[in-house]
Amino acid sequence: MRTIDLQTQISFQRILLATDFSPCAEIAQAYAVGLARHDSSALELTTVVKLPSLDALSECALESFRRASEEDLKRLAEPVTGIKVTRKVIEGFQPAAVILDEAVDFEADLIVLGTTSKQGLKKLALGSTAEEVIRTANCPVLTVGPHVRRPLDGEISFQTIVYATDFSAQAAKGADLALALGKSEGTRVYLCHVSAEKPAAQAAGDYRSMSSLKALVPALSHCWCEPECVVEHGKASEAILALAKRVNADLIVLGARKASFWVEFVRTGLTPALLATATCPVLTVC
Repeated sequence: MRTIDLQTQISFQRILLATDFSPCAEIAQAYAVGLARHDSSALELTTVVKLPSLDALSECALESFRRASEEDLKRLAEPVTGIKVTRKVIEGFQPAAVILDEAVDFEADLIVLGTTSKQGLKKLALGSTAEEVIRTANCPVLTVGPHVRRPLDGEISFQTIVYATDFSAQAAKGADLALALGKSEGTRVYLCHVSAEKPAAQAAGDYRSMSSLKALVPALSHCWCEPECVVEHGKASEAILALAKRVNADLIVLGARKASFWVEFVRTGLTPALLATATCPVLTVC
């Protein structure tokens, strides 16, 4: 990910949309197009033809899949006007790997994808492709879950942003990104930490957390917005979603650590829970 300069308003100039033509992917496309229109960005629509195991599918059948994918991308691109749009069918044995390779080749500074996160009684799971892309991408990833509503047509900019942090060094990248996105006029940014302190130590813990949140906010950011620091309690995913609902957020930003992403964020259910139930997109930066 490129270094974020808080003195300039961030924009995503090259956006890669990875689609599987599902309903979630169609809503993700609406966000990708709206963001591209706002920033006059180049947009690439791509889909993956997953190569089968050896001899599992004839070359003729594989070519049919390729042609069908080309036609589907053409159908998606035709109504998009006002921005530069390219289409590309990519293929490989591991969809996440070829999406990430294409993001590098395209020099994308944002990947957008829909995810059909499913919420079970005892566990939450993302699709394996989304998991891999989120935790290994070199640029921010905007994921659109199954409960996110389709945005209105036209330009898209985020007006109410909730950034959640565990105070890790990597999570600080998310703070910079959230504050940079908050440079649009009228944007509100909420910096949130969910405390696990027991009631007896809650007051002292909240004071430390609030001080740490305020330390994330450079003095310069007050020139364009007044970030609000919030300490919540309870289960992380539920507390973040409750705050997002309370302030009517249209974006949640998470900073995650690559090395421990799987253990800290997926196994504990934070990112899967957010994606499974969030009514706004989630922007993750590793």
